Amino acid sequence: MRLRKLALLLAVVGLVCLPAPVYLPALADATSPPPQTSQSYRAETVSLANESDVETIVSRHGRTVSISVHQVSHRYSAGEYRAPNETRETLAAAMRSGTARTAAAGARADLQAIARNNTYVHDAYGERDQYYRFSVEENGSLVTARNATLQRVANATVERGAYRYENLSPGARETVDRILRNSSDEDFGYRPRVNDAFVDRLPALVEKDGTLHSITVYGHVDDFGFGIELVVGLGVAGVGAVLILVGGALYAVAWWRE
Repeated sequence: MRLRKLALLLAVVGLVCLPAPVYLPALADATSPPPQTSQSYRAETVSLANESDVETIVSRHGRTVSISVHQVSHRYSAGEYRAPNETRETLAAAMRSGTARTAAAGARADLQAIARNNTYVHDAYGERDQYYRFSVEENGSLVTARNATLQRVANATVERGAYRYENLSPGARETVDRILRNSSDEDFGYRPRVNDAFVDRLPALVEKDGTLHSITVYGHVDDFGFGIELVVGLGVAGVGAVLILVGGALYAVAWWRE
């Protein structure tokens, strides 16, 4: 009788152990802190007085005030534009000739929306890296484009897109400070948690104590492979399978003796 009870006990414990690969990782996810982002970030000091820094500011952060014509497409806009082909061609024609017109209602609406959010237009894949200050008139039917220097684009980018450190929340300041502390030549950048303050605004320009910092992605981390919880869970499941087998054998022996 005791042998049967022992066999049943071993079998029950084994059954509890078998799903360990499922519940141990889930338990770890529920009790562990939020995961880190897949990118690490570093900060670089930049200045509007430095020509090479001007190019860096525009290339890294100019999207806050400018748009590239290649973005006006079904592929890149995810349905954001009503008539992306006509809108893109109108912008490209204005860049070539100085002015362009369109009669398409969808394109007129697109052009007005673009003008509300952007001051400059360029072609990231064009033969020359030229920016144009553009305007939209006559209810979107007329587009005018004029050459703009990188200095003007950089000035506008900093003026409208740079975050002032003193205006950030305490949590956002802490995230920025951690990036700054891990941005020396010997560091590999800082990899924040996905729920850290300010993460949703990275990459970004941040002005702190009169110094402008360009925060960009420094590295990418792929968290592939088995977690330790899964490895432990597989081990526990293996022990459970052994316990079931042992319990079954003991039960058979007890039954045979009786």
